[in-house]
Amino acid sequence: MAKEKHTSIYFDREKSLFVGIDAAYCELLKDMFPGVNIILELKKMILWLNSSKGVKSKGTINFITNWLQKAPITQSLTPEIEQDTPLRPHIEAYLKDLWKGKEHLLEMNKRKS
Repeated sequence: MAKEKHTSIYFDREKSLFVGIDAAYCELLKDMFPGVNIILELKKMILWLNSSKGVKSKGTINFITNWLQKAPITQSLTPEIEQDTPLRPHIEAYLKDLWKGKEHLLEMNKRKS
């Protein structure tokens, strides 16, 4: 039985970058963590890993996924409602009723990144 070749992901401190992360893996992360700005969070990880607090971390897949689970959602998860649609007032009324008492969450989801 042939042994599968796995690409390991880790943080290279000499080059100050993640090794093993390619465009396909970034797309997978975007699918797994919708609304999270993956590129920005990877840059934040690099800063942290280069700090005195992050010096012991290896920056592996587990580190990346744990970080992204805690990352703020900065991109809208709901599609923007077209300005000129006749349904806009009905949709907005529905959303306000749905989020009654939690209007701040509705406003956060409307913001553009």
